[in-house]
Amino acid sequence: MAEVVRKNWRPTLALFVMILFALGVTYYILQEQRLRIPILEEKPFTLKAEMADAGAVVAGQGQAIRVAGVKVGEVSEIELDDGLAVVSFEYDRDYLPIYQDATLLLRPQTGLEDMFFQLDPGTEGAGEYAEGDVISVANTAPDVEVHEILAALDADTQAYIRLLLVGAGEGLEGRDKELAELLGGLGPLNRDLAVLNSKVAERKENLSRLVHNFNQLTATVGRSNEELTRLLQGSNSALGRIASEDPDVQAAIARLPGTLATAESTLNELSQFAAVLGPTTNDLRPFARNLDGLNDSVRQLAASTTPVIRDEIRPFVRQAREPIDDLRTAATRYSAAAPRLTAFMRELNGLGNMAAFNPRGAEDCPGDVCAPGRDEGYLYWLGWVGHNGNSVFETQDATGIIRRLYATFDCGQVATFFRQTGAPDTIPGLGDFYDELIAEVGCT
Repeated sequence: MAEVVRKNWRPTLALFVMILFALGVTYYILQEQRLRIPILEEKPFTLKAEMADAGAVVAGQGQAIRVAGVKVGEVSEIELDDGLAVVSFEYDRDYLPIYQDATLLLRPQTGLEDMFFQLDPGTEGAGEYAEGDVISVANTAPDVEVHEILAALDADTQAYIRLLLVGAGEGLEGRDKELAELLGGLGPLNRDLAVLNSKVAERKENLSRLVHNFNQLTATVGRSNEELTRLLQGSNSALGRIASEDPDVQAAIARLPGTLATAESTLNELSQFAAVLGPTTNDLRPFARNLDGLNDSVRQLAASTTPVIRDEIRPFVRQAREPIDDLRTAATRYSAAAPRLTAFMRELNGLGNMAAFNPRGAEDCPGDVCAPGRDEGYLYWLGWVGHNGNSVFETQDATGIIRRLYATFDCGQVATFFRQTGAPDTIPGLGDFYDELIAEVGCT
């Protein structure tokens, strides 16, 4: 067998490649036919729904179950049960759970009865559906057909609509582009109508509140007859006083244009501030949102520092009150001496700067040979002065410090000293040393 395969390895390889290609094509076709392979794919979750009308719904056609426009499952079976269409669909629970207050709506995808189901999964508080549960017909709604709407009209209305459609068809024949342009131009109008309708609805609510509040006002006024009488009498007297002050009112009105002009100029100057105020307020919003947490932190800080302030800081402050008078006297004297201390410290600082001045920094001496003109600053040589001072005065006895003396003489100076003093003849043994010195060294 191995010999046959080795001799015919090319046909064998081609057959193996064809088998793999056939398996791939088969898998692709099964996936496009929306068939699940039991071994390769996990069993889906099955749920049923009762529909009053499931027209154009056919099992096995891949009609989708969508949530917010995203496909989560598809119809697997449809059957009739007690006059209701029971639609079974399979979906993957990894997308989301379906709760018992979920709603299922049958909607057309195109005008050719290509249907899909729009699913609202419900709320978590209602509890989840189990495998095989049924969504009741109360939570489902079928698609509304056009003929159902027309069937609700009477015969005359249907005839008028028929005439309208026939006349519209004759009038628009060959004008499809113009109709498309007209319908495209209705977009802004529709947006404006939407805004208008929202304002009308808002005005309706405001009008309802106005009528309600006016009713309450009228009832209150009816119960307050005496108070209303006093109000009218007071208003009458106030208006009478204003009428008696007619010249003053005229003068105030005459000054009003100037006041309004000043107010207008002020508001114009404030426009720049108002333009900055909005962004500034927006920038302060994060701080305002975090203000509660900041207050909690401040509250915790206050609670934690209260014992310290009560038990440590307050007793310290009470004890510190007594020496405050002495400190005040010392501070007064110090303030009088401060100018002279300032001048002294300035001079002392100059002296320190002069002693520490070293323009070239520390200079090395390679091979123990220092460069001529080496300048290390006064502090460097001050250290050497201290070292030499210790060497000079480190030896002492009972009579005091013994100062060292190093005397250096050359040969000629020694010979001259001996000749002038006559020491070789006076001190025993020194004459022989002098003779040897003259003979060996040649000092004269």
